[in-house]
Formats: sequence, structure tokens, C-alpha cells
Amino acid sequence: MRILILSDIHGNIFPLEKVLKLESYDLMICLGDLVDYG
Repeated sequence: MRILILSDIHGNIFPLEKVLKLESYDLMICLGDLVDYG
């Protein structure tokens, strides 16, 4: 099982989209700071 762990995205949609398209994963876990700073 491949697990993708994300954090501190801060609304940077283009790098996020690139990772989601290039990597294959079975489970995604977001640790926070998905939108905006602070």
C-alpha cells in the first residue's frame, strides 16, 4: 500500500496538482495547512 502524506500546501495548487498526477497512491493523508497561511 502506498500512502501519500501532505502538509503545508498553503493554496499552492499547481505543485499539488503535479504531485497528484505524477504519483500513484492508495491512501492520501493531509496533515493540515491546505489553504492560506497562518
